[in-house]
Amino acid sequence: MSEHVLDVNLIYHNAEATLDGAIASVVGQSWPHWRLTLLDDGSTDGGPAIAAFWAARDGRIALKRHRANQGIVGAYRRAFTHGDADFVMPKSADDLIAPDFMAKLMAVLQADRDVAMCHAGALNIDEAGTVLGEVPAHTRLDTPDGGPLQRAMHVMSRYAYSPSFWGIYRREALDLASQPMACGGWDHAFLAEIALYGHIRHVPEPLFLRRGGPAPLWRLARNAGMAWARVRSERDVFADVGPLAPNASCAWAHVETFSLARLSAPERAGLIEAARDILRARWSASFVREAAQVTARLPGVLSQAREVARGGATGAATRLRVEAMRLVEALLWVLEPGREAEALAATWRAQTGLAVGPEVAA
Repeated sequence: MSEHVLDVNLIYHNAEATLDGAIASVVGQSWPHWRLTLLDDGSTDGGPAIAAFWAARDGRIALKRHRANQGIVGAYRRAFTHGDADFVMPKSADDLIAPDFMAKLMAVLQADRDVAMCHAGALNIDEAGTVLGEVPAHTRLDTPDGGPLQRAMHVMSRYAYSPSFWGIYRREALDLASQPMACGGWDHAFLAEIALYGHIRHVPEPLFLRRGGPAPLWRLARNAGMAWARVRSERDVFADVGPLAPNASCAWAHVETFSLARLSAPERAGLIEAARDILRARWSASFVREAAQVTARLPGVLSQAREVARGGATGAATRLRVEAMRLVEALLWVLEPGREAEALAATWRAQTGLAVGPEVAA
């Protein structure tokens, strides 16, 4: 069984400080049947030279470079699809893996073909690699017995942040899944869909070394939105739109993801409704705060879009307006129905001049 090959796809962008250690942690694995592709997402520092050094030393290491920076979501899409091995391991340039990480996760995947992904326990480390403590056990995912819908609902109820995302995936499950959505919290929806196509399991040992801490969802939303717009400057008009409603955007990503899931129409509809109930229970207070932020900022965003259009950048203006409307649509879907949601819908309808209505919130 040990002949199974694992595609490790390590994405990096200006990661000169940590890239060498991340590569070394892959090369030092006790599991020998891997090949590593170093995916450079448009770096301008010394990272590509470090990658070239390793590729020259080890024939299992290949280099790939994006012609332009793809941003977080675009890079991860490549990390999940590159190669043709039966198993895929996306890898960041920040985090490290213990020498037995691959061997112990692959043992779980090989023992049960119904497992779509396996991850490990994790330790938090600082920039120098000093262990700060263990990531809480409750963040690990272990889907229950039952059908695909029960597994997906378990992920939506439990998934918190990245240690349980950085695992080894069965390519058969990835081939069934849709591409990650370009919004903050895209990993929540992506993992929930993966659970439709198999179990998610974990090895309890802390074999994953996680540098820093969980990135704030607003920052992920900003970066993902900027990548979607193919804009790199943080001063650009797109930079402030995504963070206005990151939790609502994440919830809406479940709608877009499950609408494409390989399920019957009634199952898709039921899963989308379950997603709304589960995420309302988890994030209802956040949704209310985000609605207030959008109400305060929406007129300025739309005014900005008009200014951009007058400057001749009609495509950018349209994308900005679409992104703003996407936030409105997401919030109307997740807010608890009632007079407050109806009042917000009326306000947003007046602000945008478009047909957003209370029926969306009901």
